[in-house]
Amino acid sequence: MSLLHHHRELHELAQPWRLREQLSKLHARPRRPGETFDFAVLGDAEPGRFWIWRKLFNRPGVFETQLSSIQRHSIDFTVQLGDMVSCGHPHLYERFFRQLHGLNIEKPYLTVCGNHDRSNPHGGSHSRMYRSLFGQSNYHFDYGGVRFVTLDSSRQRVTRTQVKWLSKVLDTPLRKVLFTHMPPVMLKLWGGAAAHHMGGFADGAHDFTDVMSRAGVERVYMGHVHCFGVQDYKGVRYVLTGGGGSPLFPCGSSDKFHHYLTVSVTERGLRERVHSLDGASFEIPAGKVLLPH
Repeated sequence: MSLLHHHRELHELAQPWRLREQLSKLHARPRRPGETFDFAVLGDAEPGRFWIWRKLFNRPGVFETQLSSIQRHSIDFTVQLGDMVSCGHPHLYERFFRQLHGLNIEKPYLTVCGNHDRSNPHGGSHSRMYRSLFGQSNYHFDYGGVRFVTLDSSRQRVTRTQVKWLSKVLDTPLRKVLFTHMPPVMLKLWGGAAAHHMGGFADGAHDFTDVMSRAGVERVYMGHVHCFGVQDYKGVRYVLTGGGGSPLFPCGSSDKFHHYLTVSVTERGLRERVHSLDGASFEIPAGKVLLPH
């Protein structure tokens, strides 16, 4: 098979999952402001870049099991918080899209760019492949009286240009929810003084959290660290949910388990339920900070 033919085939596989197509599907069934609806949030899903990581820290099929489970909930859409592939190479994206096609995903499926979705997960990299397959990596949409914003933090930073963009798109009377891959490092949701490349982004972190607070963002959902945690910071609740199927590495936290969230949007606020791989679930208490262990 020629390289050109393979490239065309990959883009044909990706076409149904592009941002534009998924948002069109979502907006075909709109919600009124004040109407209660649910969505799901799924964290990092790549199975592990090296075989030893997969053997020591992971189990096969977790992503597929959890994504199939999500489809059985009464949700309007799912947001996957990045790291869909172990490295942003065409053959890995092809495998990922074939997984999606085989799972009969009928509800809108939106994505965030993670560091593994770039050309090199932990070094100099670009996100051209991700953007050519999915579309924009910084975007927002309005649904049910809420402005949902997706921010690309996959380069382990948030730039001044992104901060200006955030200030603009968050200047709205609508309720506001944000999705990004990496947490800002000052939250220390990974359980202690981990290295920045493990714990999140430092460059632009304070500007980012300041914008979240000024804009009154109701919730920030993050992945990257493969565990679970909740923290209120400067009036904003940050929820770390990195248990979508990636290896559960030692990270200083005891809250390492595969899971996903379902979120109910109600007039009284957001209510999250955490669903673990074994079928158990619990609701995140409102008004209570779950400190990292």
